[in-house]
Amino acid sequence: MRKLSTIIVLVLLSTILLFMSCKKKDGGTTPPPNPCAGVTITVTGTTTATSTATATNGAINASATGSTGFTYSLNGGTAQATGTFSNLGVGSYTVTAKDANGCTGTASFSVTATPCPTITVTGTITQASSTTSANGAINASATGSTGFTYSKDGVTFQASGAFTGLLAGAYTITAKDANGCTGSAAITVTVASCPTISASGTATNTTGPTATNGSISASAAGGATPYTFSRDGGAFQASNIFSNLAVGSYSIVAKDANGCLSAATSVSVASTCPTITAGTVISNTVKCEPNNGSITINASGSTGFMYNLNGGAFQSSNIFGSLAIGSFTFGVRDASGCTITGNASVAQAPAGTLFNQVKAILAANCVACHGGANPQSGLNFTDDCTIVSQKNRIKARAVDFNPSQMPPSGPPVSAADRQKIVDWINAGGKHNN
Repeated sequence: MRKLSTIIVLVLLSTILLFMSCKKKDGGTTPPPNPCAGVTITVTGTTTATSTATATNGAINASATGSTGFTYSLNGGTAQATGTFSNLGVGSYTVTAKDANGCTGTASFSVTATPCPTITVTGTITQASSTTSANGAINASATGSTGFTYSKDGVTFQASGAFTGLLAGAYTITAKDANGCTGSAAITVTVASCPTISASGTATNTTGPTATNGSISASAAGGATPYTFSRDGGAFQASNIFSNLAVGSYSIVAKDANGCLSAATSVSVASTCPTITAGTVISNTVKCEPNNGSITINASGSTGFMYNLNGGAFQSSNIFGSLAIGSFTFGVRDASGCTITGNASVAQAPAGTLFNQVKAILAANCVACHGGANPQSGLNFTDDCTIVSQKNRIKARAVDFNPSQMPPSGPPVSAADRQKIVDWINAGGKHNN
C-alpha cells in the first residue's frame, strides 16, 4: 500500500511539473496591445490666402479629432502645440497631427493667392521743348487699389507719380500697390514744336487664346518720313510690323525723320478660334461588374487636342474609362487653347439574348428551390448577378454532370437548353452576352 501511495504521489508531481513547463512564463512573447488600434485621427482646417502670388503671408489653421493630446507638424517638420502655421507661400502642404500615444492623422492643404485687383494707370504729360531737350515730364496716378508706388523702368519705385527731366519718347509707367500687385500704361512725352503725328495699327488675331502668332501692322501720318515705330516703350524700329504677339493690348508710337513723336495709340490683339467639332463613342456599363463604362471623344477641326471630363485635368488620351452610370461633361482643347465642351451619358447595357435564355432555363428548373426569401444554399437564381457569378456551377450541373439534371431530382436538361448555356458561357458569360 505504501508503495502504491508513493507511485501516486510521483505521478501527480510529474503532471504538475509538465503543466508548469508548458505554461508561459511572465514576460513571454505576447506583444503589448497596439494603442492605435481602432483610433482614427481626422485633421481638418482652413487656409488664409497670400496677398500676392509671391508673398509669404498665407496661413493654415488645422485641428484634429479622434483622440487627445495633439501636437502638429507641417510637411514633417518640428512638432508644435497648435495647428496654426503662418508665413506660408503659395503651395501644397501636409499637416500631421499626433496624439499622446503617437497615433497620427494627416491632411493636405493648398494655400492660394488672393487675385490681384485691376490697377489702372493714367497720366498727364509736359511736352519737351525740342527733340533733344530733357525737360519733359509725366505726372501719373493709379486707381483700383491703395498704397501705390511708381516706376518708369519697372525696377526702381518711388512714392510719387511725378517724373521730370524726360526726353521726348515713350515711357511705360508702372504702379505697384501695397501688396505688390501692378498695373502699367504707356505714356508718350511729345515735343512742343513738332507737328501733330498720328499713329494707328491693324491687328492680326492669334489662332487661339494661348497662341503667340498675332501681329500688328503700324502706320503713321503727319511729320516727315520715313517713320520708325515703337511697341510698349521699346526700341524704335524701321519695320512697321510687330510679330509673335499674344492676346493683349499693345501701345504703338510713331517717330518721324526729325525725331517728333506721335501720341501712343492702343491696338488690341484678340484670338480667333477654328471651328472644332467633337463626337463621342459610348461603351455602357455591364451589370454585375465594377464601373466599366467608357467615353471616347473624337475631335476635328484643329490639331494638338487635349481632353478632360467633368472639369478635371486635361490629358492627351481621348478615352475615359472605369466610368459609372451617369451624365458627363467633356472638354476639348487644341494646341492654341481653343476649347469646346459637350455632354455624354453612360447607361447600363441591356441584358443579352443568350443571358435571357439561360435565365429562362433557370426560372423553369431551379427557382422553385433557388428563389424566394430563403433560397437553397443562399443562391437566388432570380438575381441576375447571382446567375453571372455562378455560371461555372450552372454549367457543371446542367451540362457537365451526368446525368445533367436541374434540379438533381428533376428531368434531364434538354440538349437545346444545354447548348444555350454553353453558348452563353463561350460568349463571355456576362449579363450583356
